[in-house]
Amino acid sequence: MAHSLRQKLADLVLTGELRPGDRLDEQSLATRFGVSRTPIREAIRQLAASGLIETRPRRSAVVRSFNREELGEAFEAMGEIEALCAGRAALRMNEAERLRLRSVIAASEDTCARGDRTAALELDFEFHGLLHDGARNWMLKAIAEETRMKITPYSAALFTMEDYEADLLQPHQQHAAIAQSVLDCDAVAAGKLMREHIAQTLIALETFFETASENNITSTKKGSGG
Repeated sequence: MAHSLRQKLADLVLTGELRPGDRLDEQSLATRFGVSRTPIREAIRQLAASGLIETRPRRSAVVRSFNREELGEAFEAMGEIEALCAGRAALRMNEAERLRLRSVIAASEDTCARGDRTAALELDFEFHGLLHDGARNWMLKAIAEETRMKITPYSAALFTMEDYEADLLQPHQQHAAIAQSVLDCDAVAAGKLMREHIAQTLIALETFFETASENNITSTKKGSGG
């Protein structure tokens, strides 16, 4: 039960329904998922251990937020970890995984051309997950998944924030270049392009936040249930 709820709560954050700094009301969540507050509390505790949620004494837990310096450091670490995964995947992916990678890139091109943000975000998750698996290193995969979970509330915002005029083709083109390097078994190029991709994501985030601050934008949550 707790594991299932943990994933459901994580999905609220990873899909942008809950944003950094948002409060997790235990009673509302319990009502939503048809359970008591006890398993909700346990799921929140598990997510706090992963770094996605921040618990506070005698107050509701919140989605963890980073200041600008912390966010930059998190993306720097993510870039290095993802670069390692991409480089290893270029050398270690099996043929079935390479076929799936081609399929994901083809689907992404169509999805991004149509401007389907929700599908584009799902394909973004799958793309990086394929490289984590393809690296063939359980420890590296665990670190990559844990680190990505912590920063996804920010990186996913580029897909979910309605105030942001998302250019979905830009990250798609970056993914396509990384994928081609992986398919060419070029570990050096795959790592370099992945590092640049993560850096570009951070730049896009900083640009959005600066614009939002200047224009005093209040973001509307895409797909939020009221």
